[in-house]
Order: sequence, then structure tokens, then C-alpha cells
Amino acid sequence: MKPPSEPGSSGSSSRNKDRDDLLKQFRAYLHLVITAQQTGHTKELKALSGPNMAVYCRELAQLPDNTLAVELSRPVIAVLNQISDVSISCEATLRDKDEKSVAMHPVAKRILGQLDFALALILRHVGFIIRRAELTECQDLLCEVLGGMALGRADAANLVRRWQEKFPDDAVLENGSVVDGSFPDAFAWDVYQRVEALDKLADEFPDHIRPAARRMHAWPMLMHRHTNNRRRFQQLAQRLELGAEYPTDASEGARFRPDTPLVRYLDPLIYRLHVVCQETREMQFKSVQDEQRFLYMTWWTRQEDCPNEDVLSVIHVACLLPLLTKATAALWAEKAIVPLILVTDARDFKNCTEPVLQKIAKQKGVKSRATFKSRLLAAVTATLRRLARPA
Repeated sequence: MKPPSEPGSSGSSSRNKDRDDLLKQFRAYLHLVITAQQTGHTKELKALSGPNMAVYCRELAQLPDNTLAVELSRPVIAVLNQISDVSISCEATLRDKDEKSVAMHPVAKRILGQLDFALALILRHVGFIIRRAELTECQDLLCEVLGGMALGRADAANLVRRWQEKFPDDAVLENGSVVDGSFPDAFAWDVYQRVEALDKLADEFPDHIRPAARRMHAWPMLMHRHTNNRRRFQQLAQRLELGAEYPTDASEGARFRPDTPLVRYLDPLIYRLHVVCQETREMQFKSVQDEQRFLYMTWWTRQEDCPNEDVLSVIHVACLLPLLTKATAALWAEKAIVPLILVTDARDFKNCTEPVLQKIAKQKGVKSRATFKSRLLAAVTATLRRLARPA
């Protein structure tokens, strides 16, 4: 392998040829790197004569248009795209219930298991990426790492639950005690540190944090045994306009208890519907199929929540309703909230797993779906009137 050529000085055609030659040599070297990793010959690669990665990086870094970055990222992106494409295909096979697809289910599961393990091996190197982000001058890297961390936290609790469901004996000793370092333990420490940091960031960047606070109905704070933070909370709530854009009443005059079972069940459901309606209200769709596709992608956040046609139909109706207020609470309960519950958590009302729905299902006289729906509607309507903003 010849070392990279110095850029030519006999005009643009010569410079272009030198550039093309350099890129060909670098791509060939990357192929050697990949092959050496696959075959376990990394030591032999280091012993090869000729230019190494540092030499190529030095040469390519002089080229315009982020050439070095593009060339290094493309092989990695290509592999991840291939993993994504195959995983989507296997997931589709597992969803299909025809005879041919069912026969392929074991193969699809084995493939997905291997793809997931490949992603695990890749992610073991993510610490290096985060360390680089802490030192970088590159806006894009810092943005991607920050964005990934923020998005990941939204589903972190679901991942913790999935781990505990699939591997319940992790971090459990023979005597039944739990050792330090479990994922629920790590999650608690992470939240603690972030909430502590948030209190300082709220003073440092109030204008940046205010948009998020306006969409919250409560503010995360550390509570100590020996004192309360009421004064600090009032200060932040006023400065950050806490709850100004939340779909239910987040003011001091609210007349409901946020810790009651039905409120705790309904609140995230209302907020989720509100977000979808906000995103959809000003949009014009070319067809019903386009709207359904948009609602599908907007609503679907977890595998178990994959929306079917019944769910999409309810969401479509919700998007046509006026804003939720005390005056429209009954309409929202009848047309959106209760129908959504009936096609999701209460599909089988006699065997539903949500405690608040189980309580209604076990009420005296609830023997049919119609009666269950009537009792549910009454409870939801009454609670929604307390939750909603004044008209």
C-alpha cells in the first residue's frame, strides 16, 4: 500500500485525481480494518508497513466538506442501516399470523436475538462517545449526545421494568437480598443527581427551561426530611410559569388531588392525547391513510402500545374535539377518554390489569360491558370536570 500522495499543484484536475486516489486508499484501509476485526487479526494490522489511521486522518482532515468525518461514518451507518432493515422485516414477520409467517417465527426470533446482541456489543463503546462529547468543540456531537440522553430518559423507566420482568434474579443473592448496583438503583441515583442539577440550571437558564415548565403540571424537587421547599417552589413556579400550557388545571386554584388512583391513571392519558391533538390540529392531510400513518407514528412509543385501527379511530375523534375545559369535560369523557380506555386497557374489562379499572369492574351489578362502560363514564366524567381548566 502506497502512502497518501501530497496534493497536486498542476491544476484542479490533478488535485481531484490526488483526492480520489487518497480516498480509494483510505477506503481500502478501512476495509482492512473491518476485516482484521472480524477475523481477529488486529495485531497483524498494526504491524503492516505503510500509512496507518493516524496518517490517513491527518491527510483527509485537510480536505474540504468534512470528508474525513463522512468517510469514517459511512461504514458504521451502513451496518446499522442493515441491522435496522432486517430487524424491521423480522418484526413484521412476527406480527403476521398467516401460516407461512408463523412457520418463520422461530427463525425471525433467532435473527432478532443476534441483531440485538450485535447492538449490545456496539453500545459497549458508547462511553467513548460520551467522553468525547464532554471534551468536544463540535456542536453536532454535543447536540446528538444531549438529544439522545434526553430522549432515552423518557423511556428509561420502561426499560428498567422490562429488565426486571425478563431478568428478575439479577442483583439478587441466594438469601433473597438485593445488592447495590441494580438498574432500579442506578435509575434512582440518576434521577436524584439530575433533579439536584435541575435546581441550579433553573437559576442559570430560566428562559431556556421555561418552555418545558409551562408544559408540566408539577416541578421536580428534592424533599428533605427536616424541611420543605415551599418557598423555593413558589419562586420557581412563578418565574418559570409552571403548568401554563398543561392540558389540565395546574394552577393553585385546582380542585383535585393528584395522588388519587383515577387521577394518576387519567393524567398521562390526557396529556398524551393533548400532545397528539396539538401536533395534528393545524395539519392538512392528503388522505385518510396519510392521517392514520401520522397518528400511528405519533402515538406509538412502545411495542405493547402499537395502535390498531380502533385506537387510531378514537385518536382521530379526539383531535376534532374542542380544547378540554370544565365545559367540555363530559364531551371529552364520552368521545375520547372512555372509548380509548375501552379499546386499550379495558378491552377485556373482566380481566383488565389496571387497579383503578379492576375496582370498577368488581362493583356490584357490573356484569356486562355496557354496565362497565356506564360506570366508567360516570367516574371519568366526574374526575375530568375536576381536572379540567375553567372554561
